[in-house]
Parts: sequence; C-alpha cells; structure tokens
Amino acid sequence: MTKKNRNKRKRKRRLRHFFFGIILFYLIIKFMPMVVSFSNETSVAEYGNIQVTDQLNCYIIRNEKLIESNFEGNIQYFVQEGEKVEKEYKVAEIYKVDIDDTTRKKLEVVNQRIESIKDNENSLFQSDVKKIDEAINKIVSDIKEYKEKGNLLRIEQLKKELNNKLEKKRIITGDKSFAGKNLETLELEQESLQEKINNAICWIKSPASGIISYNIDGYEAILTPRNMATIELENLKSIHSQVTDLRAEKAIKNQPLFKIVDNNVWYMVTWIDKERLENYKVGRRVTFKFPQREVRGKVYQIIENTKNNMVIFQVNQYVENFYSMRNIDLDVIPVNYEGLKLYKDSIVEIDGKKGVFLLDVNRYARFKPIKIIGYNDEYAIIQSNVFYNKDGERISTVKLYDEVVRNASKVKEGQMIY
Repeated sequence: MTKKNRNKRKRKRRLRHFFFGIILFYLIIKFMPMVVSFSNETSVAEYGNIQVTDQLNCYIIRNEKLIESNFEGNIQYFVQEGEKVEKEYKVAEIYKVDIDDTTRKKLEVVNQRIESIKDNENSLFQSDVKKIDEAINKIVSDIKEYKEKGNLLRIEQLKKELNNKLEKKRIITGDKSFAGKNLETLELEQESLQEKINNAICWIKSPASGIISYNIDGYEAILTPRNMATIELENLKSIHSQVTDLRAEKAIKNQPLFKIVDNNVWYMVTWIDKERLENYKVGRRVTFKFPQREVRGKVYQIIENTKNNMVIFQVNQYVENFYSMRNIDLDVIPVNYEGLKLYKDSIVEIDGKKGVFLLDVNRYARFKPIKIIGYNDEYAIIQSNVFYNKDGERISTVKLYDEVVRNASKVKEGQMIY
C-alpha cells in the first residue's frame, strides 16, 4: 500500500471519529437532564410529627405540711401510707393515759341500752298514746258543746277528766314513765363515761384534704413552692437526705406524726444548658415519661443565669407514688411538632422564599412555598394546604399526598423528573 493511500485512510478514520464525537456530545447534552433526573428521589407528603426528647434530672416540689403531736402517749393509726383523705378526717389517736377495756365495754353496753329503750318506747306506747289523744280530742269537743248549752256542772266534770288524761299521757311519754327514768339515768352514765374517754384520747385530724405520708426526707422545709425559684443546684447536691418512717408505737410531744401532701398541683425543678433552652418557653405544654405512665405539665417559670438555667414545671395530674419521690431522671418532651412531614433535603430557598419542588401531572418540578412549623436533623414539619405570610396574604402550599422532590438543591424549576 502506498503512502498516499495510507494517509487517505487515516483522514477518513479521523473524520469518522470526529462525527461520532459530535453525535455523542449532542446526545450527552440532550439526555443529560434525563440522566440526572433518574438520580432524584421523591417522597409523598404525609401527616406526621417530630418530637424533641431531653433526659433531665428533676427535683420534685410539693405543697406538704408536717403535722406534729401536742401530746405524748400510745398512738393508733387509721390511715394507710399514700391514702387520700378529706379535711378533718381522723388520721390517728393518741392515748394520753391508759384506758382499761372495762370502761370501753361499759360505755358500749350503755349505748346499746339507750338505743334499745328509745326504740321500744316508740313501739310499745304508740298505740296507748293514740287512744289517749283520741279521748282528749273527744273531751275537748264535749266541753265546747256543753259550753254552748250552758251546762256548767258537766263542764267541770269534763275538765277533771281532761286533766286526768293529760297526766296519763305525761306518765307514758314523759320523764315520769319507767322508761324515762331509766333513760335519764343511763344518759347521765353515758355522758360520764364518754367524758372520761375523751379526756384520755387526743384525735389527730388532717388539716386539709390531700395524701397522707409517714415518710419524710428532710427536704420538706427546703423544697417548697414559696422558695423554689431561689434554689441553688450546688446547695441541693450538698444535702444528704435520708428517708425516715415516722410511724411508731408511742407519740412524742412536738415530734412530727405525718405529713399531708397536696395532690392537685405540684412542681418539678431542673437545670438546662443554653443550647436546649430554646425548646422551653413559659406556658408551653410538656410531656413527662414517668415509669408509671406519661403525664402532661407546663413550663411554669424560667430563670436564666450565666452558669445554668433553671426551669420550673407545673403538674396538675396525679402520678402514683409521687408523694414519696424527690429526685428522678425523666425523659421530657418539650416539643411535638405535627403537620405534613417532609425530608429536610427537599427544602430550598428561591428569591428569599422557602419551598419545595412538587411534581405536576407531567412530572415537571414546580416550586411551592412552604411554612415550616419545626424540624430536626432529618425531617421538617410544614403547614398543609394554605398558610398566611407576614403580610396576611393567603398562600397555597403542599397538600396531603403531593409528590415532593428529594435533594432539591440539584433540581431546577421546570425540570422533568422521571
């Protein structure tokens, strides 16, 4: 093959490669958006929620009052630990002096005899009293009749009969009866025995309604609703408390017997670092995960300082054994956003407006403004259907089951997503 033919073939080959390169470049330019679109995922807008959970060490603060004894003596309890009582309910009895069983039994017998006499008096003499009343009414009627006739002699006779009937009635029903005399004696004896017992016993009653607890830990005067805003964390940690059971066989004067705990409203105090404090606002509803169950409360007060930030929660729900708890680690949920749940990478900002790309019926990406309610590292919760901007303008936004483009920063308005 001559040199001229070889050069000619090389030129043809180069020309062919050039044309193939142009065609390949054209195809790449033409189909690159389609190729790129295949790499874009989408998600369906559905309702969901995002919870923010913090583990906090909380100190429980209660309205509680210690009840002390004014007497010494043997004590008997009538209320169990953790039992709820009403105001003036008898919690215990203190026996200042010993009372023999004979006195108690004698009073019991006297009470039974008095009750029996009163019951029998009503049943035994009821018929006799009725007959006497009928006779008295008849005599009074006759007196009126003879008075109209002017028969004075008969009137005097009827008056004597009337006095006799009235006296008989007094004998049956009054103090002159056998039952009346016996009842009077028994009631005097009852009063004497009861006074003797009352002088020997002191009844201890609850000063208010609430829960009775016999266990104290030494924090009763330290952790109170009145001073909880001034509590220092370092001071609390330095206190070494010990639970003491106050129940004993004998009561000692000026010593605590029990405490009454308000179960309607109570508080918890904790300390939160600055990074997490933004999730806690005064008045915000908060969920506490106690071992027994979940309980709702609210942020009652926030006290910020340079070292740490005190947060006080208020709770008005009952939790089993809360009256015996003082320091506890809890999972606390200060934030629970609810709405349409989207992936965070679906959100972009165009012309100063946050939004997402939705796919229309032809699968073209269309920008839709959104209003974000809350978010975490992976998801965002947004308002559904419509929202109003700061100027009060009504804005149409994402609806339930709309198809939303993922990795929105790589997508352009009008791009087809396959």
